[in-house]
Amino acid sequence: MWASKSQRNLAAREELISLHSRVKRHQNICAFSIEVIEGYIPPSFEKSDEVIKFIDSSLDDNFIFASLLDVERELLINAMQPENVKDGNIIIKQGDVGDYFYVIVDGKVNYFVNGVCVGSGTRGSSFGEMALLYNSPRAASCIANSDCQLWKVDQKTFRNLLANKKDMNEREIENILKKVEIFSRFGNDALKKTVDAVTSVVFQDGDKIIKKGHVGHVFYIIREGKVKATDIGFGSSSYVDHEYTAGMMFGERALLTEEPRAANITAVGEVSCLCLSREILEKVLGPLQCIFDRAMTLPILMSVPILARSGLERLEMNQLNELIEDLTFRKNTKLVDNGDRIHQALYIIRKGKVTVTNPDGLINTLKSGDYFGEQTLVDKNGLSNETIKVIENTTVGVLTIASIKAVVGELSRLGKHVAEKASTLDSSILLDDLVKIRILGVGSFGKVWLVSHKKTRKPFALKKISKHELIKAKQVASVIRETNILSLVDHPFVCNLVSKFQDDTSLYMLLEYLPGGELFSLIHTRGRKGVPFEHAQFFAACILESLTHLHNRCIIYRDLKPENVVIDRDGYGILVDLGFAKRTQCKAYSICGTPEYMSPEILLGRGHDKGVDFWAFGILIFEMIVGKSPFACHRTPDQYLLCERIIRGIYSFPQGSIVNDISKDIIRCLIVKQRVRRLGCLANGDIDVRNHGFFQGVCTKNLLAKKIASPCVPSLCDSLDASHFDSYRDIEITQECKREDLSTHQQELFSNF
Repeated sequence: MWASKSQRNLAAREELISLHSRVKRHQNICAFSIEVIEGYIPPSFEKSDEVIKFIDSSLDDNFIFASLLDVERELLINAMQPENVKDGNIIIKQGDVGDYFYVIVDGKVNYFVNGVCVGSGTRGSSFGEMALLYNSPRAASCIANSDCQLWKVDQKTFRNLLANKKDMNEREIENILKKVEIFSRFGNDALKKTVDAVTSVVFQDGDKIIKKGHVGHVFYIIREGKVKATDIGFGSSSYVDHEYTAGMMFGERALLTEEPRAANITAVGEVSCLCLSREILEKVLGPLQCIFDRAMTLPILMSVPILARSGLERLEMNQLNELIEDLTFRKNTKLVDNGDRIHQALYIIRKGKVTVTNPDGLINTLKSGDYFGEQTLVDKNGLSNETIKVIENTTVGVLTIASIKAVVGELSRLGKHVAEKASTLDSSILLDDLVKIRILGVGSFGKVWLVSHKKTRKPFALKKISKHELIKAKQVASVIRETNILSLVDHPFVCNLVSKFQDDTSLYMLLEYLPGGELFSLIHTRGRKGVPFEHAQFFAACILESLTHLHNRCIIYRDLKPENVVIDRDGYGILVDLGFAKRTQCKAYSICGTPEYMSPEILLGRGHDKGVDFWAFGILIFEMIVGKSPFACHRTPDQYLLCERIIRGIYSFPQGSIVNDISKDIIRCLIVKQRVRRLGCLANGDIDVRNHGFFQGVCTKNLLAKKIASPCVPSLCDSLDASHFDSYRDIEITQECKREDLSTHQQELFSNF
């Protein structure tokens, strides 16, 4: 709740927690969505240098401000506004959803929980910082014990400032990189990943940044200051010393070659540089030649008529581009002979030449940048009427029909415009056809019922969501987004949306019924905490495949936890509840999810992508094996301490052999503060995770076909067995309160459901 510089202590915090009702982990948190605005100017309130220095020193031990860059911290201090509070006035009221974070300049503030004083703060103390991260009820009341002078800043300013500053910084770096010959050949996606891989470093006057003759691996861009190049060149040629100033760059050849540095580069005064190492670049993107090849083939793919006319989205084209594999053929190799059975694939020539001889004897010579094999993608005859021959050593990029199917689904999409996957919802089922059996779960906006179809007796899960609650929480758009995303998803380990309905008061999502209960219930039992390694490996493999399916469609899940993995009748783990999922090709800035599973980049609102799911995946593996999440302190389950541990990356493994070495390794590779170094976010994406030793012995093909026996097949009496779920009998017999009718305008909010 607060972080006073000298007087905050653990004993007072533990007392606060023991008195305050604890928030259950499965309750999600959220904050308003951030809009990135070009040219955003944060608010600024005039302060003396002395006041700025005082506020800055007061924030030294605050984990949120310690994680900020100097320029971000300076802007945030400038944005703080003054407030005077009279003795006895309430500054923060326990239970209210707070907006402001405060620093005490003068006076004394007492902290109360349920009327009991648990601590106090004086000059230099601060309180209310959790309100900067997300919307949560205040854990204590803060009351002025004297006339007080305060400085404060609100959540909206904090999050807008960080998000827009981050976006502005990334665009600045991207524009600089575009001027470098190497990066000018990158595609947009590769360029954005490169921006993420750039780091900052400050050199002091006289520091040798580059030493002549040393083999270099780092490229530099000067942000502020200047450097001097001396002793330039090798051999008899001599060169005049040269200065590099802000906006200039040096060392770019280190990204391409192992050549020794050709000069000494020394800092003149303090110099701030952006740096990019060859090692990091190739980890994030792969070998540079592969990047150049992908940049070359993407525009070709987008212009192939059969693909161009299909209305495939840019993200799908990018995925197809990623699946192209290179093959090299020697001179005089016949790739196809007239009458041969066709190998269905698209071929793009990277270098070399081939000839294509058609049935009339006409010969067409194809070279670098040309393609062939387009017609084979839809030709059902199976035999070629052309002869294709390599006339000089040639390298081609091959996109197979299997790879195309993996991205676009039905091949019927090729050659005709289809903006979205055809809906597979079952329109034959009506809401009146369903009979309620019992409640399976209760959420923030409604309940999930086990229902049975009157005629077929087939069981389903019916998610009933209150329109009133959605409007109140401003979550209408998120539910509509969830159904739209579910209509795009078709995977054995993602819960299937069967149909959807609505009436005057509620929305309904009809889902497949998964009778095995939550993965959480397997991990946390009365007799033990955690599951054996083989169980954790099996369920992690299921979850990895479901996440990969979502990521391949540019969907970020954002709420991975064992409560959102439900066991089907075969014992497989199925991902459910896509309420926080978002389909985007850019970074997202919303703060949402479950605190124990949230990554640092989500908490700080600096923009996030699929990397947040791999962070949460590491936490889930930890919890499956250990029986608790790595960042939660169950002795004092305080949101402040939890967020501090996450942002600082503080966690440890229990002593003993409960976590084997291979499990520790994958967890350490996934729970990495820097997204650019996190497993799953590197050049090979999910393949790197799948190839980790943790999954040794798991055959993905057999897993997807459900040919691997689950270690936890649920025991079921019949198709309507719900014994693996908690009982909600008291809620089932409670009558719902009558609500006022929604207005016509309010009902229109749900017209796209």
